[in-house]
Amino acid sequence: MAENGERPIVVKRVKKGGHDAHGGSWKVAYADFMTAMMAFFLLMWILQTTSKEQKEGIAQYFTTGSVMNSSTSGGDTILTGGQESLETAAAPQALPFVGFDGSNEFPVLSPQRERLVEKEKELFGRARIALEEAMRSDADLMELHDSLVVSETKEGLRIQLIDQLNRPLFVSGSDELTPNGARLTGLLARVLKQMPHSLSIEGHTDAVPFAGKNGYSNWELSSQRALAFRRRLIKLGVAEEKIVRVVGKASTEPYLKNDPQAPQNRRISVLLPSLVTDEKDDD
Repeated sequence: MAENGERPIVVKRVKKGGHDAHGGSWKVAYADFMTAMMAFFLLMWILQTTSKEQKEGIAQYFTTGSVMNSSTSGGDTILTGGQESLETAAAPQALPFVGFDGSNEFPVLSPQRERLVEKEKELFGRARIALEEAMRSDADLMELHDSLVVSETKEGLRIQLIDQLNRPLFVSGSDELTPNGARLTGLLARVLKQMPHSLSIEGHTDAVPFAGKNGYSNWELSSQRALAFRRRLIKLGVAEEKIVRVVGKASTEPYLKNDPQAPQNRRISVLLPSLVTDEKDDD
């Protein structure tokens, strides 16, 4: 055909690379898979770490699209939930455990009582966290971090406001709060007025002898400081009827037993007695 003057027809075929056939769709699918796995593991973590009430709240949110929060109850609040169950639930009767001698010496903790104990521990934990977070958010309060000691005891939750060197809670020899003492009292009042517990207030001094007019001593001073602290809490919104005991103990119960004259022994101690009484007391 070339001899007849016709040019040959050449067909060029382009051979595509082997990887182009896959495209980028696999990346999208892989990303969707990883997102789903992350959501799954997050859900499993939530189910393992949340309480029954929190699970019910999550279920309510996904069912109705609404969520209950502290704002619905009115007033400013640091804590969330838990108070009502402890405040209104009647203490159940102990389930008897008959010993080998026929006595009821070993009562069994009822399931309802166990739930109340756990709920109260959770509430105490939230109170501790609320105090710590409030202090971290205020530079002035953060400087007084060592002056606030929170501990759980067999009697309940004990919160102590403690003097530090050059950082007293009260004016020397007086029941007048210092600016530092007023800040800590204001912080504590915000939490105490939300707790369903009653309050017991104790005033403590160091062992340094104090002699005022008309026989005024550390006994009177510790009592007057406890009473002044009570009045301050009431002024800040703590219900008067919640404060059931105010006592001055002078230097009889030092915070630092090895150094009874140390400034840390000067303190105000607030006890929130447990609402869940010992079942042995119910017999």
